[in-house]
Amino acid sequence: MGEVNSQGDGAASLIREPKAPQTTVSRGSSGPGKLMNSLSKLAVCLVDDDPDLRNLFKLLMKSSNIPVVTYPSAEEFLATFEQKNLGCLVLDVRMPGIGGLELLETLRQRNIFIPVILLTGFADVPMAVRALHSGALEVLEKPFREEELLSHIRKAITCYERLKRFEAERQAVAPRFASLTPRELEVLDLMVAGKKNRQIAEQLGISTKTLDIHRANILRKMQTKTVADLVRWRLMEKTDPFAVNPHE
Repeated sequence: MGEVNSQGDGAASLIREPKAPQTTVSRGSSGPGKLMNSLSKLAVCLVDDDPDLRNLFKLLMKSSNIPVVTYPSAEEFLATFEQKNLGCLVLDVRMPGIGGLELLETLRQRNIFIPVILLTGFADVPMAVRALHSGALEVLEKPFREEELLSHIRKAITCYERLKRFEAERQAVAPRFASLTPRELEVLDLMVAGKKNRQIAEQLGISTKTLDIHRANILRKMQTKTVADLVRWRLMEKTDPFAVNPHE
């Protein structure tokens, strides 16, 4: 299991003292109350082989009323972690065995989409580019300021809530797409592409009356009355979940 409660101060040099108290509210939230309600439900997980940093991280999260769990290695994390109630992962890039970047890529391959913040003491451009392409929310270089880390964690949790809504809607419409015939999918893709009825009919070699039947069947099976929904759902089906996670 991950560690949930211990103390230590040997990693203090890895976190800069804040210049002044700062309150950060993530974009998309309606205020501190909503944010704290989210933080009270979703935990942050740190994977780092430095025990002092893990202890200091726990103290920082506790002082901010954020549930926290830590792991000393990526291998232990993969063996025992549970995705439920995790809203953000903070991973050290350089660890014995599997590093943080490799862990991030493993999670994406397993379709585990929890926002990730990477920590590194040796940042370089190729690594940062690889991390962002793999879906990392941020790459923070050690030492970092407490308020900077907390701001990114709050942002990550807001992002995770958006991802959950995205995935829930995508899973809800997936069976509807599966019910469409190959011809209906052809019609749907041409509708999504913005083609007019006459253009679709000509391209598929069918009459406009037959096209109207296909359109009606598509709307019925997809359980909507608007083409706008069809466009959004079709694009959603083909979109990487982290396309809804812009680096704002």
